[in-house]
Amino acid sequence: MTVEWKKTVIYIRNILLTLFLFSSLLFAKDANNNPEKVIEDFFYHFNEMDINKINELWDLPITYFVGDEIVVAKSYSEIVNYENLKKEGWAYSKINSIDPIVSQEDFAIYKTNFTRFNNQDVELISTDTNLTLIKRGDYWKLKIAIIPINISTGK
Repeated sequence: MTVEWKKTVIYIRNILLTLFLFSSLLFAKDANNNPEKVIEDFFYHFNEMDINKINELWDLPITYFVGDEIVVAKSYSEIVNYENLKKEGWAYSKINSIDPIVSQEDFAIYKTNFTRFNNQDVELISTDTNLTLIKRGDYWKLKIAIIPINISTGK
């Protein structure tokens, strides 16, 4: 193998490696920004009680239907009170299922079933919620939550 041939092989290998790394970054961005991932992230941050991270997942204002109540808020802190939820026995929530109802290029509705547990892993309540998401630029954001029963938000 000549020196020129070795240089050409190394050059082509470097180009292919660069293209592979670049394309994997592009696909990773898409994989981490889909409606299901946003819903999973919401529950994760809800359990972490991280209002700032939760707010990043919502397209403001937040619209929340809980039973007969409708709340329109500029921050998730206007919807939930974690101290009161903990006093009521809540320790964490767990997603049981996430099912697409409507899925379009920039709009989606997902039926999500979840359960709230106490600190002894005893189920407090299970319910469905319909979550509406919209795509803002390259990012999916939660827009509306509809919970058909009167589930406590701690407020």
